[in-house]
Amino acid sequence: MKNLIGLISDKPWIVVAAMTILFFVSLGRLIYKQSRRKRAFNMIKDMRNNRDLSKVYLRMDNGYGDFYDVSVSMDSEIWHRAVFTEDLLTPAILLPPGKYELKFFVKSRSGVSPYHSKKGAFYTEVIVEPFIDTMIVFDNYTLASWQEEYKEEN
Repeated sequence: MKNLIGLISDKPWIVVAAMTILFFVSLGRLIYKQSRRKRAFNMIKDMRNNRDLSKVYLRMDNGYGDFYDVSVSMDSEIWHRAVFTEDLLTPAILLPPGKYELKFFVKSRSGVSPYHSKKGAFYTEVIVEPFIDTMIVFDNYTLASWQEEYKEEN
């Protein structure tokens, strides 16, 4: 410890050099992570524009509420967080065609009130077909969920 303090007092520029090196290493790491995120975002955006991804809408019957901690798995072993669309009023998940298992939690209310109860984890199977939007319906009373065809409501 005395040697380190003696070295710093003899050559104080070492502290500035070390801090500069650490700054540029962290800046490089930040740029690398940002470029990966940007590349992934652009890939998802291109897939959505090319209609490679179908939307899976989430709806609650017999009450009000929100879905949260939604995860998707193809093999029921490795779970990935779901990628949501920018739709605010009707939440939807973007998925390529295939057969998936969906795990989700629900914050639900039976009426218009500030009180909500957290329920979950619920599992349901989703079959996503190309160019066809589907809907996952969760019943607040029976705690069951099922898949329906998506119909635009006017």
